[in-house]
Amino acid sequence: MLSSDDNELICRVGPGTPMGAMFRRYWVPACLSSELREPDCDPIQVRLLGERLVAFRDSLGRVGLMRENCPHRGASLCLGRNEEGGLRCLYHGWKMDVEGNVLDTPCEQPHSVVRERVKHISYPVEERGDVVWAYLGPREKKPPFPAFQWTVVPPSNRSIKKVLEECNWLQGLEGAMDSPHGLALHDGSDIMRYPDDQSHLRTQPPVQEVIDTPYGLCYVTIRPDRNDPDHFQSIIIRPYVMPFSAYPFGGFPGVRSMHLFVPADDENSYYYEIRYHPTQTVDPFEPDRYLAPGVDIDGFGRKIKRRRENFYLQNRTTMRMKQSFTGIDGKPHEDIAMIETMGYINDRTQEHLGTSDIVLIRLRRRLLEALHAFADEGVDPPGLEASIPFERVSVVSQSIPIGMNWQEVGIESR
Repeated sequence: MLSSDDNELICRVGPGTPMGAMFRRYWVPACLSSELREPDCDPIQVRLLGERLVAFRDSLGRVGLMRENCPHRGASLCLGRNEEGGLRCLYHGWKMDVEGNVLDTPCEQPHSVVRERVKHISYPVEERGDVVWAYLGPREKKPPFPAFQWTVVPPSNRSIKKVLEECNWLQGLEGAMDSPHGLALHDGSDIMRYPDDQSHLRTQPPVQEVIDTPYGLCYVTIRPDRNDPDHFQSIIIRPYVMPFSAYPFGGFPGVRSMHLFVPADDENSYYYEIRYHPTQTVDPFEPDRYLAPGVDIDGFGRKIKRRRENFYLQNRTTMRMKQSFTGIDGKPHEDIAMIETMGYINDRTQEHLGTSDIVLIRLRRRLLEALHAFADEGVDPPGLEASIPFERVSVVSQSIPIGMNWQEVGIESR
């Protein structure tokens, strides 16, 4: 559990908050490139770290990200005209380019110098891996872009989906790092099959270890090898990259995954599900993942079918017949149901953690330690160094002889 003060500290990310200030030192996804399909397309609203922003692609294809309210009188620029190299406000015609420069003020007198004196608040962006990334921190502190594996493979070798989750960002991140929940939530057949007095027949949880890394931590699970449990053990090493990136394990053979949990504000977040392969094409539709665009989610990541108010279309009949443990179709929706029904901000003072929660305990401590060092001592947050080989950070899964130290394998992919 966390104290009420620590829970508030770690969850609040808006302007002026300590966690918000630390978040703003990282490159943060703002939207998908596909949401700004072509030059001079419609601008879109972006809610990011509690700020109301507008994103647009100008006539040259450059992406701009700026405060949604016009610097003149505050009307929304999302209603504006995107044309001829800038975004024009409908109210008095002020026009701004991607860097926030005021290009035109048609209602002003010819001698007005307002264009030279006013500059709209805009943020640096990078388009990498079909995602528009933004840096909202001090310009002089802008770090190099972390070139994750999935951002450098060809577009055909990755699939990205974005889902609006109606809860605090940390709930999604903790769910992604919490692998023991898979034994129940995603694979509850053993729980349905065996009564309590036969619980020893269920799949046993793995041995768990957590170590700190320069960019966050690594979560290690160790269990007997399926093929030769007397001589070998299976290890899985899963990285967490501060502040919002988790590497899950499993899914399609050979396909790697990364999950991002980006705060829109304190009570809403965006889940980016990324699947990629270093050398092979990845199916972008994934019908068995239950995140089909136009069916499960719309073009902006909003849920269409399974939502909190309709109990995620839970089917109690299949549960009673022991055909389904959860009655909810699809692992993503099972996860979303769990984290959203905790409340918009989970009250962690009411938790009762167990031995299987070791990674959550260490993850929270890692965030709080980094936050206190940043806010109280001015220490840079972890993971900003240019020397970190993000292109090699990935899940490591390997079978090793019993008695061999798993750390001999190394925590980075080759």
